[in-house]
Amino acid sequence: MNLIYYLLEANLYLAVFYAVYRLFLHKETFYSLNRGYLVLSTLLAFTFPLLQVGYLFSLFGFRQQMYMSAITHQQVVQTDYLSVYFLLPAVYLLVTAILFLLLTTRITRIIVLAIRAKRQRIAQVRCLELEGEQTAFSFFNLLFINPNISDKETVIRHELVHIRQKHSLDVLFFELVQIIGWFNPITYFYQKDIKLLHEYIADELTTRVAVPKHDYAMLLIQNSFGAPSNPLTNQIFNQSVLKKRITMLNKQKSSVNARFKLLLVLPLAGGMICMSTMAFSKDYGILDLYPVKGTVLQDTSKRVPPPPPTPPVTSKASKTNKVKFPPPVVRPNKTMAPPPPPVEPRPAKSLKKNQIKFPPPVVRPDKTTAPPPPPIEPPSLKEATTVKVMSAKPTAPKKVADQKISYENATSDK
Repeated sequence: MNLIYYLLEANLYLAVFYAVYRLFLHKETFYSLNRGYLVLSTLLAFTFPLLQVGYLFSLFGFRQQMYMSAITHQQVVQTDYLSVYFLLPAVYLLVTAILFLLLTTRITRIIVLAIRAKRQRIAQVRCLELEGEQTAFSFFNLLFINPNISDKETVIRHELVHIRQKHSLDVLFFELVQIIGWFNPITYFYQKDIKLLHEYIADELTTRVAVPKHDYAMLLIQNSFGAPSNPLTNQIFNQSVLKKRITMLNKQKSSVNARFKLLLVLPLAGGMICMSTMAFSKDYGILDLYPVKGTVLQDTSKRVPPPPPTPPVTSKASKTNKVKFPPPVVRPNKTMAPPPPPVEPRPAKSLKKNQIKFPPPVVRPDKTTAPPPPPIEPPSLKEATTVKVMSAKPTAPKKVADQKISYENATSDK
């Protein structure tokens, strides 16, 4: 389906280019520039689908992965031959092969006709005589002409213009474009207009030097009726385009400013590249003209499919089949210094003996502060008993005699 998407996008650009030609250029008399426009626009139409500007993603805030992701509906079973995704490419390739076969048969007929005809050389061109046919045409460097035709020199001069400007290459190129885009009617218009431009160019160059335009027009009118046509050849007598050729032969030349219309191709090409970047999902090869820094576009068509899912491994199997890697071998570097020898641990007793005892800090008295109070001596045992007796609960008042005796005992103890 990638081929179908590519062809649809290319033929869309081809239609846009042809619309510009029909609107602005096809009535102008600069025929060589119009010929170059048709050839170049066709090449660009089939090139733009492969181009994009990655900078636009960051400029407009779009995610690049959104446009580079693979199309999900392409993941169809390949054995389903009745699906649309299989039938469309098959039908397209079948019709293309038939048209290509018809093209080869036309070319072989011209070659067979050239082999059977009598030859003579005129101005480095092989001139082949056709007996019984009142016509003349050219194919690459082969000139087919009836030796008894009227105004033979004018006819040869006309056909030599086709041969020298390689008009047969354009015809064969657009035949291939028509085969590739057979579903697009624009390709038939391209082929018709390029052959008409060839006749305009040959008519202009033929009547520029020796042949008057009126006599040349009468020659075309007298010999165009009943002449057989071949889509692969450039022939002077063609009834289908006779009126247009005579009209353009007598038309006034276009001004120089009219050629600036060709500059419309520049914004048109830029718009098509932006459309190719932002409006279409890309699943085929892309050439990024201005990529975003730090990002790389990948070709999704060549993407390797993911591996099939592996069944979960049980805990027992994981333990038995677990691969044990040996420890890494560290090789010493000659430039690095060797590590220091290990220090033996000291016993606990040696630590206590060799332990450094720092003296207590010396507190220097400050002159501004008051001296500390003297130490209070602890009371003696007797004072403690007296204090304890005094702190006991008050008892009932004793007699005066008893109080005196206790007082005297207390004084005597002292």
